Amino acid sequence: MKPADPFVARLVAEHGEDLLRFLARRVRCAADARDLAQEAYVRLLRLERKDLIRDPQAYVYRVAANLLHEFELRRRADAAGMRQWTEEQAIDDTSPSADRAADAMLIGAKLREVLDELTPKCRAVLVLHRRDGMTYEEIGELLEISPSMVKKYLAIGLRHCCGRLRDLK
Repeated sequence: MKPADPFVARLVAEHGEDLLRFLARRVRCAADARDLAQEAYVRLLRLERKDLIRDPQAYVYRVAANLLHEFELRRRADAAGMRQWTEEQAIDDTSPSADRAADAMLIGAKLREVLDELTPKCRAVLVLHRRDGMTYEEIGELLEISPSMVKKYLAIGLRHCCGRLRDLK
């Protein structure tokens, strides 16, 4: 294993806490801030010519700001995709009420079937977050897992449900 890069180690030691606070003020949970900070340092480790950086603190903050922008774009794309999927799955209000009820029953049965394919923890995370509106931290405390594991379970669950329900319409 390669020893830690002294340039990055010095940046972490001198500015690590400040960078975490900077990121935490701009994202919803501390786990996301830690993930973004780690990714910023990983990107610094990948640099070939660190000696060309004139102001390392400014550079790491610029990398972090770019990561925040990418993170927000991904979050918005995920939310827009879920909203679009939900709208596509919505039952047309012009159909007769008996048809709507039958369609709702079929959709509900299919959703239960798809949710049953998930592991119990993954299913619980998805339901607690989407139906009950709980935060990653609240779910983590309830299920005794870390917020980053909540995030991973949620991503797995959403990907599974979107894939399996895509052709439901």
